[in-house]
Amino acid sequence: MLVTDYIVGALRDQGVDHCFIDLGGLNDNFMPPLTGTDGVKTVVAAFEGGAAYMADGYARASGGLGACFGIGGPGVLNMVTALAAAGADRSPVIAISGEVARSWEGMGGFQDASGAGIDDIDTLSRITGLSLSMSSRAVVPHHLRHAITYAMTRRAPVHLSVPVDVQKAALDKPWVPVQPSLVANRALDVAALDQAAALIQEAGNQNIIIMAGPGVQHTGGVEALTRFAERFGIPVATSLSGKGLIPDDHPLALGVFGYGGSRWAIDAICSDEVDVLIVVGSALSQRDTMQWDPRMLPSKALIHIEADPLLIGRTWPSDLAVVGNPAEALDHLAALKDAAPLEAGRGVREAFLASVQRAGPRRYNSDDMKSDAVPMHPARVVAELRAAFPDDGVLCVDSGAHRAWFAEYWDIRQPQTHFSLTNLGPMGGAIPLGIGAKLARPERPMMVATGDGCMLMHGMEFHTAAREKIPMVVAVMNNRSYGNIYFRASKMGPGPEHLTDIPGIDWVGFARSMGGDGMRIDNPNDIADAVACARQTEGPFLLDLVTDKTCPTPVGPWRERQKEWEDND
Repeated sequence: MLVTDYIVGALRDQGVDHCFIDLGGLNDNFMPPLTGTDGVKTVVAAFEGGAAYMADGYARASGGLGACFGIGGPGVLNMVTALAAAGADRSPVIAISGEVARSWEGMGGFQDASGAGIDDIDTLSRITGLSLSMSSRAVVPHHLRHAITYAMTRRAPVHLSVPVDVQKAALDKPWVPVQPSLVANRALDVAALDQAAALIQEAGNQNIIIMAGPGVQHTGGVEALTRFAERFGIPVATSLSGKGLIPDDHPLALGVFGYGGSRWAIDAICSDEVDVLIVVGSALSQRDTMQWDPRMLPSKALIHIEADPLLIGRTWPSDLAVVGNPAEALDHLAALKDAAPLEAGRGVREAFLASVQRAGPRRYNSDDMKSDAVPMHPARVVAELRAAFPDDGVLCVDSGAHRAWFAEYWDIRQPQTHFSLTNLGPMGGAIPLGIGAKLARPERPMMVATGDGCMLMHGMEFHTAAREKIPMVVAVMNNRSYGNIYFRASKMGPGPEHLTDIPGIDWVGFARSMGGDGMRIDNPNDIADAVACARQTEGPFLLDLVTDKTCPTPVGPWRERQKEWEDND
């Protein structure tokens, strides 16, 4: 077989059933296997960055590997932001690029991105976990296995560059898939976990809170998290990237802590009544810590459980660090023996949780969800969208002011139904992210929450969804502005404020020109019917939701903490 056949077949055998590509001369040789390999469906993106976002969404929703293809040079450079976002959110994606023939290197060849040209390898080595050139057919099996293993075990994007002459070379070597056990397991520090269990036991009649991040989902620990919390009555908050690890309507759920956080989560974790905080599967980044707010540190012990030791202690030293698979750790904690002190402390924790709940509603400004204002209040829009969408529906959220609105007012009712480019936060990635996620889990309804500014960046991928007849609701929060930036610019004067304007665009007309359909909504009472109409459509359906840009986003505590940080700098 040819090297191209080998690579595509290996991806298929590794569980990849959808690949994403932007076409170009340097990857022409991949087109036959991408369209002729049983079990592989190939989707052509409008832009290389879109292909990489789709691979990311596919990886997140499938729990496996995402794969994208592009040409070297301009194609790879167009993928950089999407691959960086995948890295920031620990999403395993493999990007494969075509490269000029080895005999062209350094000769001034068109689109030469070899080491003697632009040097894709050097560029992406700073963005991905691994970037290698398949410099001969002999190294293809080794490099491919190394890249897939790295992506899956380190949860990082990787890149392979394949010269066109290597692509056409014959290769006779079977592919043996990377073992799932190698991917799933990270040796658990049992001794440290036993110490953590003992410490938790000692705090049995004290206030304990769990803060869970995406590492719980990455390792399949959602059920174990719930078992542990329920057995001992421990309240659970999540990071924004971990939203939905526990349903928002669960009796022990505090909601999101940090940016876009709920009142309950922020009040509880920042309370001086917390004795032990168990952080599991979170990197404790800026947004996971309310801008590194030391008020979240417990009075007695911070226990940090994380598969990657480099993510432990980078913000604050932990009183007890446990390196290992979060799911295994939670399984162990949920099955603790001789846990009478911890079980006896349920009443203390229940009383603390009740006091937090009595102090105010979970959401800030919950009355805004009933607003009849026109232009529409974003809180009311999100509330109406949530009420009209199925509990098992998946939400992919873009970056912008709408992220905060959906974090605050969109309840997650089933695990693994919320995806967002949370940590790097590039605008425009949600539509292609949603395409990839929908193809990985076609049985789940899909909604993309985005803004008019984001649409200007990657809105063309709506055409990809239309061409592939992918049913998805694209909810455009259209405030005719770069909303988050508007709030800052409006305090600088009319000139800066004017820079944030997005003059009126006919988004419904755009959707129809791309092969889909859409509807403009000016009144919140019309949203439910619009969603019902959208869900009956065979392909993508755009909702142009005209909202009021002057409504402050519900991140008041975050803004206050940010001001404190800047003042103390």
